[in-house]
Amino acid sequence: MSILSFAVFLWLAAEMPFEPTANFVDQKVEGWTIRIHRRLLDEKKELGDKVLDLLRVKLHDIKRAVPKAAVEKLQAVVIWVEADNPRVKCMCYHPSREWLAGHGFNPEKAKGVEIGNPKTFLDWSGFQPSMVLHELAHAYHHQVLGYDNPDIKAAFKKAVESKSYESVLYGDGSRKRAYALNNDQEYFAELTEAFFGTNDFYPFVRAEVKVHDPLMFDTLKKLWGKD
Repeated sequence: MSILSFAVFLWLAAEMPFEPTANFVDQKVEGWTIRIHRRLLDEKKELGDKVLDLLRVKLHDIKRAVPKAAVEKLQAVVIWVEADNPRVKCMCYHPSREWLAGHGFNPEKAKGVEIGNPKTFLDWSGFQPSMVLHELAHAYHHQVLGYDNPDIKAAFKKAVESKSYESVLYGDGSRKRAYALNNDQEYFAELTEAFFGTNDFYPFVRAEVKVHDPLMFDTLKKLWGKD
């Protein structure tokens, strides 16, 4: 995409009206506030029920795996479920109210997680089983630890310099550069997936994190309060 095309895309996105908060209904699921679009409770109820059922399972698993004190922090994060937001490919965390307002999103989604495409969320959860945990980990990093957290930055720096993530096994059998290398925020979220659940690339689970990246293993134990 050219710079001009990208600029036009951003302008059009900013001009598109967002769904007002009044179009959503709050439901409590495993201690989290799920702010779900009314269409998913009415004309798209079958899809909405599937999303709520899956969220119930994923959030229950998070409650069982993550230390209680950290879970209480995560439960303060609102999860928005859109009927269909074409500007969100699947699921994401929104750190900035200003960015949302400037790009045509509902600014009240700030510091919340959004499932923008519920059908894709259902589909992708098959090969990205810890996706909900991933986005909540972004919220924990931002709101609890801070993006300037020195422990995460140090572990990420060592991981980059070691080149041990340059070619790793993915769940589909291919080998490629780990998504965790994009930045320290993705590194923290991806390794949190493996530490408490199952990631979609190596290291897939906690024991593999301990072997492959012992510094990050210790960092995750410390930052999440895991005994």
